[in-house]
Amino acid sequence: MSSTLTSPPRRDNPFNLPGTLPSLDDRTAWRRWATRESRARARTEISSAGPLIPEPTATQAVAEAQIMAALLDEYGVHRPFTTGGPYGIASVTPRQHELRVRLADGQLEHWAPALVAALGTKGPAGPHTTVSDDGLVVAHRGARIELLDVTQAQWKRAVETVPSHSGSPRHVLDHGLVQQLSATLRRIGLLWDVAQRFASVELLLAQHADRTYLLDASPGPHAASVLPLWTALSLPLELWPCPPAPAAIDPRAAVLAAVNAAPPFPNASDPALALCHLAGIDIAEISLRAADQALSIAQTVLADPAYTTVWDGGGWAGNCRRRSGRDDYAAYQDEFLPPGTERLLNAPGIDIEELGRLVLRPQLDLGELTGDEVHEVPLSWGTSALIDLLDWALAAVTSPSHQAPVQLTAVGTGLPAAARYAAAQITAAHEAIEDAATRPRRRHGYTHRLVQPVPVVPDADPTLTDLILAAHERDVLNIIPFLAGLAYLTGKVPACAGSSDGHWDHEGYSNSFTGTIGGWTGAPPATLASEEANTAPVDSAAFRRHLAAHRAALDPFVVTYLAAADSLTGEVDLASRHRAGAQALREADLAELQAHDPRQRPEDNHQFLRLLASVPADLHELREWCDTLAPHTP
Repeated sequence: MSSTLTSPPRRDNPFNLPGTLPSLDDRTAWRRWATRESRARARTEISSAGPLIPEPTATQAVAEAQIMAALLDEYGVHRPFTTGGPYGIASVTPRQHELRVRLADGQLEHWAPALVAALGTKGPAGPHTTVSDDGLVVAHRGARIELLDVTQAQWKRAVETVPSHSGSPRHVLDHGLVQQLSATLRRIGLLWDVAQRFASVELLLAQHADRTYLLDASPGPHAASVLPLWTALSLPLELWPCPPAPAAIDPRAAVLAAVNAAPPFPNASDPALALCHLAGIDIAEISLRAADQALSIAQTVLADPAYTTVWDGGGWAGNCRRRSGRDDYAAYQDEFLPPGTERLLNAPGIDIEELGRLVLRPQLDLGELTGDEVHEVPLSWGTSALIDLLDWALAAVTSPSHQAPVQLTAVGTGLPAAARYAAAQITAAHEAIEDAATRPRRRHGYTHRLVQPVPVVPDADPTLTDLILAAHERDVLNIIPFLAGLAYLTGKVPACAGSSDGHWDHEGYSNSFTGTIGGWTGAPPATLASEEANTAPVDSAAFRRHLAAHRAALDPFVVTYLAAADSLTGEVDLASRHRAGAQALREADLAELQAHDPRQRPEDNHQFLRLLASVPADLHELREWCDTLAPHTP
């Protein structure tokens, strides 16, 4: 195992790290992971010395950060599979003094307003463009963005449709956020990993305690994460940005400050002792030695510009939250080792097995271990305890809790109680950043309406495609989960009303078939009795406006089914409503319906469409049919 801090953090067993430097093939693959360049281009751009992704100049970083912020506004939630890449980007080639961007087809119309908004006005004071051998260069105040394969004529046509701006960017960004936004744009290909996991991508800027943070809301409004992209995805260190580090801070002093500032204000003087309590590890000679080593490693990490990003995203407390395994932190749960782990695990004078036995004693009778377990189990627990100590040392230094403390209830006396309070406050301060971003975007529990609906023009007529593209995948009701849920409801809901009778009643209970489905599955969100959409069929413009206001969608097959099923007036049993919906699917042109769903390629789903056309009219046969269809679902 490597004994230096140059080894990249990994997700795997820290005792199984390679002791050799990564090969050129490894570095090329890692760079392409982030940039989506061709192999030849990536290999050409890699320098034998210097970072894998070059750091931009100060003026270049500011321009890139403003562009990235403008792209967040322009694209919002989107699906890279339909935009040709995250934020319409097929690939980037980052250099110190420029950023070369290859846009996906049809994306210049989105980039033109973003560039104008980011870099200033359309007139002489705005960005200057020149033609290069490979495309169009947009230059402004020392920054250079080259749009590959874009002509001057294409740029002119795209800019002509952009409203005039008065000349200043929309966002005021502090230095740390500038570095993070620029680094994200230079590693834009990493968002493909996010898209693979959540289908949609949504990054947003949110205010908390007079600071602006970048969050990843791709999982949905319920689980926005402030973790920087490279740590969230547990990337090799070579892909971390490494801008100049902030002023050096002594982790020993930071740990003592965090604990001594917490009730009952113990005035602790031993940082190793305080760190053990902060990490929740029992006090013994072995744990104090381990804590002292962790503090020394943390000092080295914080002085190394390769690890500057531990300050991003509300500090390293996010990794403590992730390692805790708490169910309420669901955005990214992959194991991730803090920088410096390799050196800490090789530190002299620390018996990791002994530390593991110390941690295990309150949890397990060590006499119950047999065979290899006698050594392997304590070794595993000791390793985890060492990592926890390093995690908490870094979290104490980088947490914004001293700037925006969260008021908690103090319990107990003495140093242990103060440390528990300090740890809870560090975690709460990190949680508060995400809470501030997600609070206005949450849904009510039963009705699934947004707390703050999206403004929609009264006469707007959004299409099904518009609605699907604007919604997170978890907020789109698809036909197979819908039918499977309906099969589950058989016998539980004897009858319900039609759409003309009102989807939800004045007391806030579901009434129509559509309302009943929404109450059980969460989609579509409830309508209020006073709203126009409450008595509108699901295939009407009024109901689509309701879905747009609550960032939800129904796939075209569900719309066809529900419109027919809810057309029956009065109290009608579920079997009859299902029969009407199934008949509508059988008679519909399913290929034409699927063409309204931007997520699907119709040519790939002929078998699925044939099976969907065979949906049984008998509600009691639906569950077995769903089980048969599942392997063929696209």
